Amino acid sequence: MKPVVMSTTKGLRILIRNFEMRDLKRVMEIDEAASLEGDETLYIELFREWPEGFIVAEVDGMVIGFEVLVLTPEGEGRIFSIAVDSRFRGKGVGRALLKTAFALLRKYKIGFVRLEVRVSNWVAQQLYRSMGFVEIGFVPFYYKDGEAAILMRKVL
Repeated sequence: MKPVVMSTTKGLRILIRNFEMRDLKRVMEIDEAASLEGDETLYIELFREWPEGFIVAEVDGMVIGFEVLVLTPEGEGRIFSIAVDSRFRGKGVGRALLKTAFALLRKYKIGFVRLEVRVSNWVAQQLYRSMGFVEIGFVPFYYKDGEAAILMRKVL
């Protein structure tokens, strides 16, 4: 994708662009702070499989959020991970990343997108619902710490 400068719904000017390997350290910092349980090796593998599906948001040259998309064997899109630096949460960055993902998946004629979210992550659940996701399942003990996940899906 071509890099895009946009204003979020909360007025923050951000650059949305594809991930580059130089972003990995910062992505891992955001991942760890958000308790996503990401893995450098897996992120690199997913990036190599579909570079266009790994997207970052930055402000003043600093990555402040990221999103990793994958295409499932069933022909759906999956938001494998999404996180925003805690200093920039609530400013529309996650919403901008999601909208970018929806546009990308539509470009590839993908009709659905799904994701998993921690049962305890009410803020993310509210965001996803506000963007058209509906709850379609529950996965007990999904995360390494034993927490369950809610499975959500959106028609594109």
